[in-house]
Amino acid sequence: MTDLRIATLNLLNFAAPPLACYEWDNIYSEAQWLQKTNWLKSLLQQQQPDVLALQEVFSVDILHQLLAPLGYHWFATVETPVLVDEHVFNKPVVAIASRYPILSTEAVPASPAALQQLGLTSFQFSRSPLLVQIQTPQFGPVFVATVHFKSRRPAELTDAALALWVSELQRGHEAALLAQALATRCQAQPLVLAGDFNDVLSSALLQPLLAVDRSQRPLFMLQDSADLAVAGTRPATHYHGAAGQVLDYLLVSAAFDPRHHHACGEVSAYQVVDQHLVRPEFARDGYSSDHALVQIQLRALRPQS
Repeated sequence: MTDLRIATLNLLNFAAPPLACYEWDNIYSEAQWLQKTNWLKSLLQQQQPDVLALQEVFSVDILHQLLAPLGYHWFATVETPVLVDEHVFNKPVVAIASRYPILSTEAVPASPAALQQLGLTSFQFSRSPLLVQIQTPQFGPVFVATVHFKSRRPAELTDAALALWVSELQRGHEAALLAQALATRCQAQPLVLAGDFNDVLSSALLQPLLAVDRSQRPLFMLQDSADLAVAGTRPATHYHGAAGQVLDYLLVSAAFDPRHHHACGEVSAYQVVDQHLVRPEFARDGYSSDHALVQIQLRALRPQS
């Protein structure tokens, strides 16, 4: 049986003309949009992911229409992009496309009990995390979640120090509340969390994602898939000028760590597809994305009954 391939990609302003994103004049020409969509189709045809977690989606229906002929007949979102004056998108959403049946779709909520423990009376994710359950031939039902955590862009406050901290605190709260919700919802079920974390995983703000709750049986934990794959150099997934960082991750539950007795699979490969970032050709990559595609392969340890 072939491995299960799961990938994550920030699409960078996926807004079809004549609609704009963020600014009224930030609109692709028809030629630019064709180049962007052709790049995406070519990338997916080359890499052949079975499940695709996507971020920064504005034109949801058009994305679904583009992916369906490539075999992604199942598609899910839980939010609607915000459109101002019927022209300018100012809030993207996340999506998941799959070649295998999506059994359930839900937004990941912040638990009232968790909010109380954090001293928060209310909370809203900057982009609602999406959780689906997919029927796979390799493992049976597998949970896949995608997230696009709050960016490092300062909040709209007059005090610069407070504005930066509010933005950082939002991302930290998102990580903590998501981790708690997934541990409660998924428990011992196979889970992959994919997305643009807008931070390095070693950041203190993201450590709740890697926390271990030993009160649960069997153990629930998330691990960086790159650490479980064959060792090697790990390329950056995003560049600011010449400086690169890993911002895009696929975390897997203990179900994909063969060191745990209840594991059903292992991470057989980890890949960063970054040619459009490090060796771009404008005619092909000029309107692609400012993030790499990150893909893992999951191999079953035993046949699915």
